[in-house]
Amino acid sequence: MQTTTRATCTLANRGIGPARLLALLLALSSTVSVAAPAGKVLYARGNVSAQVPGGGLRIIAAGAPLAVGDAISTAEESFALIELLDQERITLRPDTNFTITAFDQTAGKESVALSLLKGGIRALTGLLGKRRPDSFRLTTPVATIGIRGTDFAVRVCGPECATDQATAKVGTPIAQIVARALVSAGAVVAVGSDGAQRPLGKNTPLFVGDVVKTAAHAYTVIAFRDQTRVTLQPETEFKIDQFVQAPATPESESTLFSLVRGGLRLATGLIGARRHDSVRINTRVATIGIRGTGFDLIEGDECGGKKAAPGAPGLTAQVWKGGIALKESNADVASGEAVCVLEKGQPVTKVAAKPDLGTPRPDEVEIPADTFAAEEMNGDEPGLHVSVSDGHVVLTNEAGTIDLGRGEDGFVGGANSSPLRTDNNRSIGRGDPFFSLSPDSPLETFDKFQGDFGLTCPVGS
Repeated sequence: MQTTTRATCTLANRGIGPARLLALLLALSSTVSVAAPAGKVLYARGNVSAQVPGGGLRIIAAGAPLAVGDAISTAEESFALIELLDQERITLRPDTNFTITAFDQTAGKESVALSLLKGGIRALTGLLGKRRPDSFRLTTPVATIGIRGTDFAVRVCGPECATDQATAKVGTPIAQIVARALVSAGAVVAVGSDGAQRPLGKNTPLFVGDVVKTAAHAYTVIAFRDQTRVTLQPETEFKIDQFVQAPATPESESTLFSLVRGGLRLATGLIGARRHDSVRINTRVATIGIRGTGFDLIEGDECGGKKAAPGAPGLTAQVWKGGIALKESNADVASGEAVCVLEKGQPVTKVAAKPDLGTPRPDEVEIPADTFAAEEMNGDEPGLHVSVSDGHVVLTNEAGTIDLGRGEDGFVGGANSSPLRTDNNRSIGRGDPFFSLSPDSPLETFDKFQGDFGLTCPVGS
């Protein structure tokens, strides 16, 4: 009864006649579709409707079920929050047309296909997207969006975005991406600080706290913002513990990596060139300091012709440029030299036969000029705008593909226009007040949200 009362109030505010109102209320109170269930409405304010192909239009309010095929529309002064069966939550801003194209939780057939024709949404990935990121797809008129476990906003902009931008808040830049994969061969994944795992392909963004893992016969080459490059060997775990780049204050810069297991090849960048002491690599056997350098670290069961202790790997370090220091062993290694140490704090032993690692030397892998570049834009241009709050989004159309990470924004002007990474200072996705509502916010937050709609109905109706 409460749902019907709220719907009546909302529709009355829109000046809908009695006959039309009666028809819509009948649709609200009846089942019009036998389509597979997909989720439910958590919150609706204003005029929010849904319709499955071949079914009647129905006004939806909090608690209303949603089915596969439902085309959900919000009026100009209306918005909604929906939840899919896998706990994915999506906020729909005013004047939005959005469709649940497919939803399947069947093991081995998982899929979430959504479509945004008009308006905008903010989405928070559910269990399917986290378990199988490649199962998620959001289509728009000009591009397709894939996710790798994320929180992102999408706005399909026409001329109205310029008007909205005039009153929108300016987004705050979030420069949190510290690296991208330049090359990725075989099975390589990144595990975030929250434990979420995502595949690591070319241009995939990386963040402080990420652990990169390579499978047998797999490797990757990673580039950092300061031009540091790292090749990770097969069967390796590598953690980005710290990365602070501040050219104006070199004394505050720092780079800290951990070789959890396996092997790596590393060429230092601008941070190491400005202050050698700013770069450190931790391993299970030694702490490595640099002297402006390029070197390899390889864990193994033996080194220098001697066996390592059971369960405790030996470490071989070989330098091909500059020099390094093994802190606990109080040893320096110069260019062209190789040493091994079997236990933390033990003296090093020189190695005559240097191992051939068979992977690219990182300083020989080019960093494309646009790896970290962003186009300067107003942020309200007609087209598709994407803003990523967390995780990783892949934006694709026939003209190209870009990867967007936490704090980054993207834009596509048309179906034949290449996706661009953009400056987020003026992004409509970050300035839109409706996208300030995180989909996982308590419903009380939505109740308190003021959109200046001029409604006389209770908030949340």
